[in-house]
Formats: sequence, C-alpha cells, structure tokens
Amino acid sequence: MEKPILMGPGPAQLPWRVVRAMMQPGESHLDPAFNEGVLDRTLFRLRDIFRTRNEVLTVPGSGRVALEASVTSLVEPGDPVLCVVAGVFGDWIREMAERVGGAVTPFEVGLGQPLDLERLEKTVREGRFKALAMVHNETSTGATYPADAVGRIARDRGLLFLVDTVSSISGIDVRSDEWGIDTNMTAPEKAFGAPIGLALVSVSPRAWEAMESRKRPATSFSYDLLRWKRMWLPQERGGGAAPGARRTPIVVPIHLVYALRETVDMIEEEGLERRLARHRQAGRAFRAALKAIGLSTLPPEDLASDTVSCIRLPEGMSAKAVAAHVRARHNIVIGTGMGPLMDRTLRVGHMGVTASAQYVLPTLIALESALSANGHKLTRGEGVKAAQEVFEE
Repeated sequence: MEKPILMGPGPAQLPWRVVRAMMQPGESHLDPAFNEGVLDRTLFRLRDIFRTRNEVLTVPGSGRVALEASVTSLVEPGDPVLCVVAGVFGDWIREMAERVGGAVTPFEVGLGQPLDLERLEKTVREGRFKALAMVHNETSTGATYPADAVGRIARDRGLLFLVDTVSSISGIDVRSDEWGIDTNMTAPEKAFGAPIGLALVSVSPRAWEAMESRKRPATSFSYDLLRWKRMWLPQERGGGAAPGARRTPIVVPIHLVYALRETVDMIEEEGLERRLARHRQAGRAFRAALKAIGLSTLPPEDLASDTVSCIRLPEGMSAKAVAAHVRARHNIVIGTGMGPLMDRTLRVGHMGVTASAQYVLPTLIALESALSANGHKLTRGEGVKAAQEVFEE
C-alpha cells in the first residue's frame, strides 16, 4: 500500500533526498572520518540555522529528549524554576523540572490565548528564580509566543532561559543569541524535514557555567550535557576532549546524521530567509482557506503558527472522525487535538517540504470532503480557491 502523506503536526514528510542520504553502508561512530568529517561539521553548520555562536549538540532521541537533557543538566533539587505553561508541551517541561526536584512555579496561559508579558514580568520580578522555560511554538494549540520579549525579561533578572523550538526552528524565525536563549531545545523531525531519532540542543556559556557549578552531578548518565562537553567538545573550543580522543558519550545514529546533513544542505540551498517566507505564505494560505469555509484556528491570527494550524471544529463534530475520513479516503495523515482539546480540534502541519501548494492544496481538498461528510455546511472548493490565491501572490 502506498505510504500516506504526512500533514500532521509532526513528524513531517521526508524529502526523497533525505531518504536517499540514509541508503549507504554502516560506519563506525569511533572513526574520525565520521566524527569530525560528518557529525562535527554538520553540527557546526547548524549554528547558522539556530542563529547562534554557541555549540550545538545532538543526542539520540527526539524533541522530548532535548527538553529532558537540558532540564536534567541545569536543574538541581530545590532550584526555583518558572515554566510558561500554554499547552501540553509547556506542561511537559514543568513535569520534567519537577521530576528532577525543581521547585517549579507554573505560569499558566489559556489555551491558544496571548501571553500576558506584564504579568510575567511582575512574576519574575517578585520571585527568586534560577531559570525560565517556555515553548516558542506550542504544537498542541498552534500558537507562537514572543520568545524575544520573554528572553528580555529573563535577561533583565539574570535567569537562565530555556526554549523549546521543536516545531518552529527552520520554519519560523528563531534567534538564539539575540533572544538570550541559553538552551535551544529542538529536533529535526518537524520543519527541518529529517527523520525522528535525534535531539538538538544549543548551549550558551552561561548554561555551561551553571552545569559546572552544580552541587552534584546530573541524575542522567546518558543525557548529562556536561559529559558531552567533556568527552565530545575539543579543548580548543572549551571542551575536555584532547586531540584524537573525541567521543560522543552515547553512540549516535549514524544514518540519521547523514539525513540531518542532507537536510542542512537543502536549507542552505534554499536560503533560510526564503524558507521562512515560504512557511509564512503556507500558514497564511491555510488560514485563508479555513476562513473561506467558515472555520478558524484556535489562536487569533496574530498568534497563529506558520508551521502547524490548530483548527476549531463546529460544536459536536468529532476530530477523530474527520481525521479518519481524511486518512481513509485521501491517504493523508492529519492530527487531532491534545489534552482537553483532543476531540475538539484538528492539527494540520505545513512544515518542511509540505509548506507548499503541492501539499497544502490536496490536504484542503481532503479536509473539505471530510468536513462535509461530517455535517459541516460549506461550498466545496472555496477553501482551496482562497489558499490558491495566497500562493499566487
């Protein structure tokens, strides 16, 4: 059976170039030709996409591992941490920090609602926090939050700033250094368009300093980022690895590194600014289509994500039924909601290669069909037409 088209909130559709990049014999993770010639060079090139001068590490896992490695490495028992909780993924960071013993204060934001920066600044000013953590692009609600403004609040009070950019980086503008991000926690399986299996983390000098001043080692052996600095980063870049002795603390999935390298090649060939503009256009096109058929995203337009749209469904309509129709009749995978929004919203990704008319328009045809079959009154083709007009601008 033909594989479905992946138009959910992640993982994203893999370009064939990325698939082919993995089709080669195995290699040793101990071979300098791989370690320094492939892995290190790829991680170095990622700095341009992260917009950082800091080291970028890759750890086996997914975006969730990037979050947990950062939290585990930075947060000690009793450390006061402020977590912006604007959806499921923000709540997961909260739980991770609590599991390592952090004294966590959740800063609650309504689902798909704006972040009250004045209230956040007041909370930071009145507290004595070590770190502030947030999700830039909350995939569960399809809302993008102002990490730049939150970063300024964190910097003004000397807090470490941890940011989840799993569903934004390379699809929505992310400026790690300019925003004062200490650990940019992400993964390549969404807007990058690479396979699941790698976590990516950039680490600032302030974050390294916090890890090095811990009272006791991090509780994780494999995901202690400080071990990566001591074993993987060379001495001339501030690490502990002597010439010829570089090792990753865990064996990295070699074929996934080749896939990541190919993805970086594709981003460089397209140009990051053009890529971001393409995602903005795809997001606008999708939202125009929703408006034309009488629907809207959960967040207001000024918060709506350009990589994943969270669609409000009419009262009483089942998201599971709509998604099942799209999968069965059109061979396209879209996502339902998460948490309290599970059967009330749909989540459609337009990220990586799918942020284009080639993928968005067929998905809208399928969505119109499914909505109509489930009782929503619409004029078939109106959504597609509205999106097409945006793509033709």
